[in-house]
Amino acid sequence: MKTRGKTLAWKALFQCRIYFIFSAVTLYCLWFNLCLCQETGSYRTIASGNFSTVSIWQIYDGAIWTAASVKPSQTNDIYIDKNHKVTLTGNEEVKSLFINAETGAGEKFNINGRNINIYGSLQAFSGAAPGSPSGTWNSQNWIGNSITSTLTFKGNSRIIIPKNAWSGFTTQSRYTVIFDPGPGVILTIEEPFKAVKFIVRSGTLHQKLDTSVMPNFCSSLSFNTETSYYPPGAFGDFLIESNGKFISECNENIIARSISGSVSALLFELQTGGELILEGTSPRIEAANFRMEGKVIFRGGSSTKSILAPTFADAGTLSSFHHIEIQGLQNVQFPSTLTITGDLSRIGSGQFLTNNSHLTFSGTADQEIVGFAFSPQDLTVNKSDGKLKLDQNMSVLRNLTMLDGKLDFQNNSLTINTSNSGVLNYQAGSWENLSSFTYANVPITFTATNGSFPFGDRYHGGIRKVQLLGINAGGNLTINYTEYKGADFNPSFNDLDGTPILYRLFSYFNFSGLNTSTNPLELRISAQNLIVDEPEDLRLVCTGYAAPGTHIESSDATNLWAIRNLTFDDLPGKNFTVGSFRTLSILPVTWLSLSVSFKENIKHITWSVAGENENEKFEIYRSDSPLTKWEKIGEVPSQGNSDSPAFYSFSDISLSTPVTTYYQIRLIDLSGQSSWSKVVRLDKLSGNINDQFSIFPNPHSSGSIRVILPESYNAENTQVFIYSTQGVLISSFGYSEIKFTEELQLLKPGFYFVTFSNSVKSLQTRWVKK
Repeated sequence: MKTRGKTLAWKALFQCRIYFIFSAVTLYCLWFNLCLCQETGSYRTIASGNFSTVSIWQIYDGAIWTAASVKPSQTNDIYIDKNHKVTLTGNEEVKSLFINAETGAGEKFNINGRNINIYGSLQAFSGAAPGSPSGTWNSQNWIGNSITSTLTFKGNSRIIIPKNAWSGFTTQSRYTVIFDPGPGVILTIEEPFKAVKFIVRSGTLHQKLDTSVMPNFCSSLSFNTETSYYPPGAFGDFLIESNGKFISECNENIIARSISGSVSALLFELQTGGELILEGTSPRIEAANFRMEGKVIFRGGSSTKSILAPTFADAGTLSSFHHIEIQGLQNVQFPSTLTITGDLSRIGSGQFLTNNSHLTFSGTADQEIVGFAFSPQDLTVNKSDGKLKLDQNMSVLRNLTMLDGKLDFQNNSLTINTSNSGVLNYQAGSWENLSSFTYANVPITFTATNGSFPFGDRYHGGIRKVQLLGINAGGNLTINYTEYKGADFNPSFNDLDGTPILYRLFSYFNFSGLNTSTNPLELRISAQNLIVDEPEDLRLVCTGYAAPGTHIESSDATNLWAIRNLTFDDLPGKNFTVGSFRTLSILPVTWLSLSVSFKENIKHITWSVAGENENEKFEIYRSDSPLTKWEKIGEVPSQGNSDSPAFYSFSDISLSTPVTTYYQIRLIDLSGQSSWSKVVRLDKLSGNINDQFSIFPNPHSSGSIRVILPESYNAENTQVFIYSTQGVLISSFGYSEIKFTEELQLLKPGFYFVTFSNSVKSLQTRWVKK
């Protein structure tokens, strides 16, 4: 008589005489029925031997057992009877595998480093085949012989380990189990299962909890415990691969090396793309090492769940998860510290209980917090790349630490230190698309660490970092950042010291909530990723009027601060932004470069942009007096949409004058919106303008072509040579104005070098045909 051996209490129940007699009668009836109901086409052993040896098998024809003529296959159940041993010499397939598991049955199935696919179930029996269902009590090396010996479950959804037909008492189970039925298929186990390794490769493995006994009994997955053959201590790997899913209904004893001996598995690995679904209230996986790179889902029940806290002495700390999701009504209590490398998501009404947790978000990919307002006790953001996106408001009860990375609030709000026992610790990173920020119970002294607020600029890129430095009177500081695209190029106001402000960003900050204080404050706003000639050009201004206080000149070329000395009482009711007192500052970072040079008697303007989207053209403007008058001198069409840098040039062929000339580019997109480049300057030209040589228009699209030759140059007896940029002579002819125009108009579009040469002097310039 064999028992299921589920718990000590369950085993003790069998010692009751009345129950013992009842069980014997029940099992006898069950045995009698099973003896008569094996499937037609089932195989049983009559001797030991190789699986492929036909003579060791008999086949059931529906009435009697007869000698087999072929070996078993995918459609056949097989029974390995007592004292028989079957050995694989190649990979095989069967429907269900039944193994005699009586004490002393000896080695039964030597997989011999091969694989057997199972399309039905794995069961143990006692008595002559087909026998009656039984727990597995064999303590010898009865299945397998190595980690490379594999049982692989294939086929359709079904119960693969039925109730009362297996157990975890076989200490010497030297084989690997692979669950690989394919997408959408569910394989269910109703009894404990022991091996040296488990792999959920595809489909779903469903671990059942037997609620018909008290306490409830888990169909545990455990590992070989023969320490004379395998090392003592934590042992056994459980892997959920990228296409696999594991559902557990259990609380304790989900996975371990030894359930009764409290020894942990060596590794529990949830790979990227894999899923672990936990339906127990207090699920525990006992493993020395965890790699949680897939998705963990908590669902089922209505009481608060814990988040996988191992209890065995040799178990490791489960300190990091990738994606965690709640499905349903129940809450999930987070531990005191946890690192998240993926997403937090909620489907249903359950809550993440994080008010006693310090959570760290890290990694290089985008992460999301979806479906709930996030309220951790402490939060650390340490992302070397990617964003952490929030679809609702976030409130940090104590400490917010920004080590690196971007928080994308998607127009939601941020509140920190509502407990009045925390602080902001800013080192690096930014807050993108943040509608409103509130610093509850501010520290009395603002420093660069606790008083830096890194608002991302959604239109111009970079960080518009706000910094408050000084001793305040307390309160709840609220900062609102209102963003508009572009800058005002003609704000028409002076700073308090009389300096004209020539540029200021449209976007601005306003401050409220601090207690009244006349204490001095140093306010800074960063112009990072805006094109600035010199840091000292920057001014902190208001929207259309001078900011209160006194300007402080900055030399910080990294942060590009606009700095102001004022008081805390000067903050409320004003809109602060970045401005400049020179025309060469404050423009979106889309413009990578702009320069002008004088070469070959022509003024060349070159510029580049980081990328383009729906742009129409660039207009080129020139001025001798940039504060009063600008003249449009040409335009260049956009090269089209691109994520890569685009490079442009334009040649100003006007007669040069001995004065300083300024240039600026205006970009116009297809919707009619415009953006201006910075202003560049070409210092006054040296030499006599009558000694210059040029061809215009340059570039040339259509129409007549003119040439300007120095007055001292004799055009008679002059030969003209036209070369490609590779130095290949394309054409040569005696100079005349008509001939010159005809020859140049015949050229294909491209770049050319044109040389005028007589017996005294040669002149050369570059010319572009469009």
